[in-house]
Amino acid sequence: MFSAGIISPLSMNKPDKIVNVAKSGKYFLLVIALLYTSLSTEAQKPEVRISVDKNRILIGEPFTYRIDASFPLHAFKVQFPALPDSFNHFEMVKKGTVVTTEANGMLNCSQVFSFTSFDSGTNTFPPLPMLFHSPGSDKDSPIKIFTDSMLISVNYSPLDSVKTFHDIKSIIEVKDEWPWWMWAALGLSIILLLVLLYSLFKNRRRKKPKTIFTSRLSPIEEARQSLKELEKQQLLFKGEVKQFHTRLSEIFKRYLSRKTNTNLLHLTSDEVLMHLDSLKITKDIISVAANNLRMGDAVKFAKFIPPGEESNQALMNSNTVIEKIDLSPLNSTSDI
Repeated sequence: MFSAGIISPLSMNKPDKIVNVAKSGKYFLLVIALLYTSLSTEAQKPEVRISVDKNRILIGEPFTYRIDASFPLHAFKVQFPALPDSFNHFEMVKKGTVVTTEANGMLNCSQVFSFTSFDSGTNTFPPLPMLFHSPGSDKDSPIKIFTDSMLISVNYSPLDSVKTFHDIKSIIEVKDEWPWWMWAALGLSIILLLVLLYSLFKNRRRKKPKTIFTSRLSPIEEARQSLKELEKQQLLFKGEVKQFHTRLSEIFKRYLSRKTNTNLLHLTSDEVLMHLDSLKITKDIISVAANNLRMGDAVKFAKFIPPGEESNQALMNSNTVIEKIDLSPLNSTSDI
């Protein structure tokens, strides 16, 4: 037995409504997700601002142009515009360095420029490109954000309307004539000046003492100091025997040259000994000096290597000879 039933229209539409509501919910969630992504991307986008200290300048007057960029920390690497020295009626006066600060997870970068203009009128300062490179992205496709353009008014210095203008006057010829007495005074002044300069130069040459060597120390003080320095150098310990005896002979000859005001550095050892004999130096001093000088000649020219004790004794003998000569009354002395 079968019985027929009636199906209500409401019961037939209820599942379709449920399906429609479900689809609408998905669309709503999708819209929310897209909106969140858009807001998140917008929040990550860098911000660029510009500012100037004045919009009206006189011709040649500088004004300050500042660019500020801010973006989340570690999100981008900023590249400020590379500007030429001259563009769009503007001349760059000064370019500051990029200053970077961090605050609340944001990185703030700024750069200050100084520009001027020599073209009068209202000139448009063009927009400048700012490049932002995000980590991991293609270096050839950075985010480019342009700064705002602005108008800079360039004017001449205003005229003072209070002052009166003067008429243009004709050229006045000036006679270039000197009276005879002025020419005579000029010639006499030149002659007197030349005579004065000649007399000063002549007196200076006459009073200037004849010196062989210049030194702040006296001959004996300089010799003592040189011998001490030679001993501190320890040339014998380093095996530089030739340099030691060469320097020892130079110290003795320089002392004797300054003491007698005679250049003896170019003389041979025998000539130096003859000079000592002419000064009436005692024979024992000359004998010690002769041993030192001839030992130095043998080392320099015959490649003789004396024992270390003899070289040290030569240093002591040089000191003794210099001290005795300084105390001896010489025929010709001059402490210079």
